[in-house]
Amino acid sequence: MRCGMRRFGMFLERLNHSDQPAETQSPLASSAAASLVSFVLICCLDSRFVSMLRVWWAELLVYAVIPVLVAFIVLYRSSWHQEMRRAGRACLLALVSCSIFGAVLIAAGFGMVVALFVYFGCFDNFSRFH
Repeated sequence: MRCGMRRFGMFLERLNHSDQPAETQSPLASSAAASLVSFVLICCLDSRFVSMLRVWWAELLVYAVIPVLVAFIVLYRSSWHQEMRRAGRACLLALVSCSIFGAVLIAAGFGMVVALFVYFGCFDNFSRFH
């Protein structure tokens, strides 16, 4: 078990390898990816449980809070803006994580629209055999 964790750590270290020092790297891309993955997982795994709430604003809150929280955690644990005071940094990172989630939703919607255009434009009668 210990060897597997060490290999996973080495894999993550190789994945995050960059010539820039960690203090100068922006964590925006990794927080956006984490937000997208968490949103997709919530939609795929918990849609039955979330729909049992039967209140639209509570469902929206569940779908939005977890990806924003994941993006906030990624941003807060990074070395980004460590020079700021703790309360100011937390407020700034909360606003940035909310805007990241909004941008992720817009990008996902745009990607789905493009995929639909490609599907209907290029695959006319896709299920029909020739």
